[in-house]
Formats: sequence, C-alpha cells, structure tokens
Amino acid sequence: MDLKRIKEDTWMIALLALVVCAAFLLGGLARAIFIALSVGSIWLFFRTVNRRLFSVFPKHGDLPHDHIPKRLWRVFVEVILQYRVVRDRPVVGILHAAVLWGFFAFAWASAEHLQWGLRGLEKATEARTWYGTFVATWALAVLVAMIGLSFRRFVLRPKLLGKLSATSGIVAFLISALMATYLLGWRVLPIGSVAWKVNWWMHTSAFLLLLVVIPISKHLHLVLAPVTIFLRSETTSPMRALRVEGDDLGMIHFKDLGRKDVLDVDACVECGRCTQFCPANLAGGSLSPKEIILDMRKGLLSGGDIVTRTAAEKEQGKAFISEEDLFQCFSCGACEYVCPVGVEHVGRKILDLRRGLVSEGRITNDKVNQLFTTMERAPHNPWGIAHDTRQKLIESRQFPTFDGTQEWLFWLGCGLSFDQHGQAVAQAMKQILDFAGVSWGVLPRETCCGEPARRAGNEYLFLELSEKLIETFETARVKKLVSCCPHCTTMLDKDYRQIASYAKLHVGVMHHTELIAELLPRLPIKPSVVRATYHDPCYLARGRAITAAPRKILRSCGISVTEAAHHGQNTQCCGAGGAQLFVADDQRGQGQARVNELRFAELVETKTSTVVVACPYCPIMLRDAANHIQRDDVEIVDLAEIVAKTLQPKPDAELFLNSAALRVVPEKKQQT
Repeated sequence: MDLKRIKEDTWMIALLALVVCAAFLLGGLARAIFIALSVGSIWLFFRTVNRRLFSVFPKHGDLPHDHIPKRLWRVFVEVILQYRVVRDRPVVGILHAAVLWGFFAFAWASAEHLQWGLRGLEKATEARTWYGTFVATWALAVLVAMIGLSFRRFVLRPKLLGKLSATSGIVAFLISALMATYLLGWRVLPIGSVAWKVNWWMHTSAFLLLLVVIPISKHLHLVLAPVTIFLRSETTSPMRALRVEGDDLGMIHFKDLGRKDVLDVDACVECGRCTQFCPANLAGGSLSPKEIILDMRKGLLSGGDIVTRTAAEKEQGKAFISEEDLFQCFSCGACEYVCPVGVEHVGRKILDLRRGLVSEGRITNDKVNQLFTTMERAPHNPWGIAHDTRQKLIESRQFPTFDGTQEWLFWLGCGLSFDQHGQAVAQAMKQILDFAGVSWGVLPRETCCGEPARRAGNEYLFLELSEKLIETFETARVKKLVSCCPHCTTMLDKDYRQIASYAKLHVGVMHHTELIAELLPRLPIKPSVVRATYHDPCYLARGRAITAAPRKILRSCGISVTEAAHHGQNTQCCGAGGAQLFVADDQRGQGQARVNELRFAELVETKTSTVVVACPYCPIMLRDAANHIQRDDVEIVDLAEIVAKTLQPKPDAELFLNSAALRVVPEKKQQT
C-alpha cells in the first residue's frame, strides 16, 4: 500500500470516528452504530471503485456523445427491460430480470427501512399499504429467481461461467437474506419487538455488505453496465484511429487502453455468452472473448505492462493474452451482439492488439506475414493476381469508365475483380444499374482498399494503400459509391473516414443491397416463385445493421425466404472475416471443425436448394464447405444475380448472366 493511500485511509478513519462520536452524543449507541456502518460501507464502496476504475482511468480515448436520445433508449431497453439478457437465454434471462426488477420495486421500501436507523427504531410504526404488499410479492419473486440462479451456478455449473467464485455465493446469500428479512418484518414479526429489531439489523447489515462486495466482484456491472451500454457502438465496434500525439502504434501496453476499454473490462459480468457464440470457439479453437476481457482486467489491476505476446511468453508471465488466440478472430461481431453489458471485444480490443503486435514486428504467424508480403508487392491485392484479369473483365463486358460526370462509382474491389463468381456478380450488377437507368462507371484501375491488411493489424500498409486510393477518388471527383462487398463498404464508409483527407471528400457509400432496394420501383422485375435461404454476411448484418433490405429485394423477386436457425443480426459467420480468408490454417486438430462447414450444415437444414448471399467472400467459403461434403446440388448465388435473372428482357438489352465467366481464382479450401 502506497503512502498516499495510507494517508487517505487515516484521514477517513479519523473523520468516521468523529461522526460516530457525534452521533453517539446526539442519538445514542444504536444510531451511532448505524451511521458508522453506513458511512464505512459507502467509503469502502467508493474506495474500491476508485482503485478499480478511476486510479487507472486513462486521459485518452474520447467517449462518444452523439445520438443521445438513441443511446438513452438503448439503455432503457437493455438495462431496464433486460432485452438482451432475456433474448438469448430466456429462462435464465427472466430469472436475472426478476432480480433487477425486484430491486427497482424495493427502492422506496429500502429508503423507508433505512430512515428508521436515523430516527430510531423505537419510533417505528406499522403502516400497511398496497405498496408493502407489492414489494412483498416481488420479494417472493426474487427469492424464487435466486434459488434458480444459484442452482444453475453452484449445482449445474455451466462450463462457460468458469470457476466458482466466492463473491458470487456471498452476493446470492445477501440478496436472499434481504428478501427473507423483508418478508419477516412485513407481516411475521410485531413492529417494535426485540425480534423485529434484530431482523431490522440483519436486513440493514445485508444491504450494507452488498455495498462492500459489489465493487470487488463481477457485480460491479450493476453500476457500470448502464454506462457501457450507453457508450457502445450501434454496430460491431470499429478500429480506432491512432492518436496523432504521442507514439501510438496500437494497443501494446496496458497504458494504451482507452476509457471505454477500462470501463469494459470492469463491466464484464463473466456470463460467457461471447464465448458461447464465438465461431472460432464453436469450431474448437482456443479463442475465448470472455477470457480476453478477463485477462485484460487481470493485467490492468495487477499493474501489468505488456498486453499480448506468444502463448509461450504468456505462460512465462511476460504477457496476459496470446497472439495465437487473437489471430483466430473472424471480427464477425457475434461476441458484441450477445454481450448484455455492452463490452466491445472486436475493433477496440482484439484488432487493436493485432495492430500492436504487427507494429512491434512480433508476428510469428507465417501466413499473416505472407499476406503482408503479397499485398506490399504490385499489384497490391491479397491474392497477388495481376490487374490484367480485372482489365479483361471490364473490356469484355464493356463496363463504362468513371470520369466524374456519372452519379455512381461502382467499386468492384478485389472480390469482384479477381474471383470467378465475383465477376458474375459484377456483370449482374451492371445489368441492374443499366435497367434502372443509373449513371455509373468503374475506375480504370483500382487499388485494394487495404481491408485485409488493417484487420490483420498492418496499419502502415493500410495507410499506404489508402493514400493512393484517396488521391484517385479526389482526382476522379467521386461523390457516391456502391460496392457489392460488405468489407469494402465498411472500410470506405467507416475506417477511411478516420483519415482527414478522405473525410473532406464527403463520399457517400452504399452496399449494393441498399441501392437495389432503392431502385426496385425502377426495375422491370418479373417475379418467379422460388424457395431460398438467405445467408446474412456478418459485416452487413452486424457491421452495418442491414437485414431488412435484402429480404425486401428477395420478396420483390418472388423468393420465399426460409430462414436458417441463425439469421439476421444473429447470423452465423462463414469464416472469411478478419482476414481469415487469407491467413486461416487449413489444418484441423482433434475436436476441431471448420467454421464454413458449420455454417453450411446449418443452411442446408432449411431444405432449400438455393442459398443467397450478399458478399463475395461468403460463396468462396460456402462452396468450399459444399465441396467438402460433395453437395453440388446446392446453388450459391449473390442477391444481384437473383435480381438480374428476374428482370424482363428488352430487345436492346444485353444479358450478362453467363455464370461460367472467366475463372481466375480457385475456390480456397480453408477454414479454422
């Protein structure tokens, strides 16, 4: 304990002694004891919160303050109504919600109870009102909920909850004691009797002990969850822009944590939902988003320095998180979608830690280093395929060149430029734009936006590629851009706006599902009744919260959508995100599966013969899974191809629906 803390504690003890003496002289021993216990409990509460939070709270990391009404509504829905808690685990969620709502019901009852400690127990009078009965009903409900939750925690002991915690048992006992002593004082024991007074002190002690236990346990989330939920990103958390001042190379040291990061690690409720829904963990990988957060908490509170290194260095105590775990992440956002307290694992933690490792040159993953080498060399795309391939597509299909006079720049990206199926999607999109009478064009030459590089942690390479692209956009006077790739869309609509030279261009960016949905009234669609399953891409559904537009388009085309078990924002990852398409290890250990195979198995359970996608990465992964189990009877098509096939042909219209277009990129057999 440092000298400053000793001095603060000494002053506090002296002040507490004076308060107790004054209370004793003015109101007697009972009142003095009550005040001493109350002041002492409150002091310990704030002292612990200060140690866990404010003493390590960083000066950097701006907290968001936009869309205040929307954020407040989110707090109401997710904190007061417990929406997320109930949504993903209904039975456990309702039990948890009952405890919270019970405490809301108890608010005034607790105030009435404590005021007798100041006024004197001898002055207590019986007041039977409807409110007392109302609270008693909730006390019974909370007792039932605590019995259910305690049985699950201490008897069933789900693996995801981790090791048993003494503080969990203490909190469960104290909450149950509060409910039981309230019920005894409400009707059973005569007001003012010795038994009633003993019961009053037991209730008061349980209440004050909760103040002491909460900040030293995971139950600090009761205080912090409303804050972290208010500050949470609406969609999957983005990577932060590196600070201009100082030597910011990404998250390397614990001092690099931002304010929201510190709040997150202290708010974690250790429920394990993030790990339960993590695709890497579901496939048998070692990545556990929950353990990432808990290891960061451990390192932060213990005064640790280095956050992440190799698994061997972690075992040696030189770091708290292993590189191997970080590079299993698909950046799909499933962990954040299910987190009930607003913890942001992806952009703010895992991807930033990758960036720190890369900036220090500490990457031991050969495939990651090979990806960087490929993208650093011309033609600067993750596949290393020559630009001639893209040029042949543009020339053979007569794509118009963007010269600044057209309304829309059609951004092909690497997926539509170099992949066989991607090129077929580009042709379908051309037909849609032409039928809608949209003025558009493509760049004669594109540079990769740098998405795989940045998601893998190479900030320098990303900035180098973005500089070329921003210069191209400025020269071409690009104002509106549409892309068929959610990854490119996210980069150009979020990551790039962190760069001042791009932000001032005010480029409007849309995914092709958004634009097609707007163009529907202008498209001569002839619906054909077909059943299909729509696979929501993670970067579209969770990254941009776009789930309704694709389904609207499919319905307009006469498609009857049969939903998979996981759909919408609760979609299951195909395994391509977070640069995993290019760096994932194809080898599988015992007990491991491939994420794309898990997702494909879920899609075929719908018994449809067509799977519709809206991302160039997803068909690569899903076809690989289909080939692995020899399911060539399942057609995997992009939503743009569905729309193009339903357009009524015109005499002068060119039909570009040859699905056997140039094959230039073999479908990658891979997946963790």
